[in-house]
Amino acid sequence: MQQALKVAADILARQHTPSIPLELLELKAELNKKYPNTVTVAQLISHNPELLANFLNLANTNLTQEKNPIQDAKVAVNLLGLQEIYNLFLSSVLSHILAEDDYERSILQHGAKAGLAAAELSYWVFDVSRTEAYIAGLMQNVGAIYLYRQHPDSYPDIFAGELSNPVSGYQKELERYQTSHVHIGGLLGKKWQINPLIYKALLFHHDLDFGLKTIGNSQIKHLTALTILSNYVVSVCEDEHFITQELKDYRDSAKQVLELPDNAYSSAMAAVTKWGNSSGLVSASH
Repeated sequence: MQQALKVAADILARQHTPSIPLELLELKAELNKKYPNTVTVAQLISHNPELLANFLNLANTNLTQEKNPIQDAKVAVNLLGLQEIYNLFLSSVLSHILAEDDYERSILQHGAKAGLAAAELSYWVFDVSRTEAYIAGLMQNVGAIYLYRQHPDSYPDIFAGELSNPVSGYQKELERYQTSHVHIGGLLGKKWQINPLIYKALLFHHDLDFGLKTIGNSQIKHLTALTILSNYVVSVCEDEHFITQELKDYRDSAKQVLELPDNAYSSAMAAVTKWGNSSGLVSASH
């Protein structure tokens, strides 16, 4: 683990990693106050028109379950909890600043689809919010963007293999690069001040033994399981040819942790089908 993190840190040191926009830092500072000012929160979300548009796109998916469209930041602040507001804005920022080309955008788009599925599945999980589940799905493969930039010729085949063979494909990635998108993503999670429970969960999302390794923290365990199940849902929605026995075993490792009803999966597939291809979920950075 330590050697893989060292290699990951070396890769990030050789590349540009975007800083969190000032609006997000100021939002976090405001929310950390004893009595946050909701007017200030709405103003910070509205300050950058592009970030506001991304935020509202997310707010009007299944992440909030509001029946009527949320049309401005003030309405969002009045309807949603402040922690949900922060998670939504964080997700919208990351979706805007990371991808630099179409391939990187496709990596993030896959994560966004998984996030939508995880958010829907989280309805049946008592200790994970919809927006926490979404961030976990979105962030799980962010490290893949940086491995691709480091190895543009070889990495796309490696990453594609992991979608249908999430365990053996991940081992190939580790063996080839002596690190992985998981380790890079963990370091990025720290840099961007993401909830540690989320990026710690993502360290295990290619590990069939995650249930035993996370036995001391139910939230990490449940976030990991939601991410695994959401990846399976996306595979089913996109192309049934990806449904290998290994992918089924991967799914089953999470099913043993989260005993969800059958309608949970049909709801998650409906969410991916409805919102998963929305161009507003992920945009290319400039």
